[in-house]
Amino acid sequence: PRLALWRAPTDNDRLSGLAGRWVEQGLADLREDPAEIASQPNVVHVDRDVVAGEVVVSHSQRFMATRGGGIHVVEVATIPPELADVARVGTVLELLPGLVEAEWFGLGPHESYPDRKRGALVGRWRSSIDGLFVPYVMPQEAGGRADTRWFELRDASGRGVRLEMGEPMQVSATHQEELVERPETIVHIDAAHRGLGTASCGPDTIEAYLVGPGTYIWEWSLQPIS
Repeated sequence: PRLALWRAPTDNDRLSGLAGRWVEQGLADLREDPAEIASQPNVVHVDRDVVAGEVVVSHSQRFMATRGGGIHVVEVATIPPELADVARVGTVLELLPGLVEAEWFGLGPHESYPDRKRGALVGRWRSSIDGLFVPYVMPQEAGGRADTRWFELRDASGRGVRLEMGEPMQVSATHQEELVERPETIVHIDAAHRGLGTASCGPDTIEAYLVGPGTYIWEWSLQPIS
């Protein structure tokens, strides 16, 4: 699992100038310094600096073994003042090929984001993983589900993984990465996700939905489904 601070820019991000700023800041191409790793029975601590351009973001992860072969992860990231308006703060992880079905408890059934979710309902939802993606004419961020409590991904036989959030979070899962279909499933778990705004036909998102400097703490668990 790696730190994620960038999303595929939306039309609004491009027209507001954010997309270009994020590229200049290096958010799309984070570099990881060597990690400091400390372990004890059933717990591994990983501390590293993640570099965006010339700006250093400190990131720590604590992995704890759980019953049934799972892990519980606690993460802390400190975003410095130089990164005043980032796209997201969260985790990106790559799961093995073969996962084709999704089930989750949170907002649905359609996509939703922090400032675009009033039309979604809290419930238990199902979809193919490909069905989570929205094929916008202009390729961009798509398919997120806001306020997700847990998220299961399964293969055709019903086996897979269950992701549980320490608190409701923004989650997305896709086989698409830069428009090239991949067999692996890419999952994002966001402690904070910037609002989409309406810059293509109005103002940018309001201040309440910006993701600024500060310390972010989030927790999640991964458990196998057999």
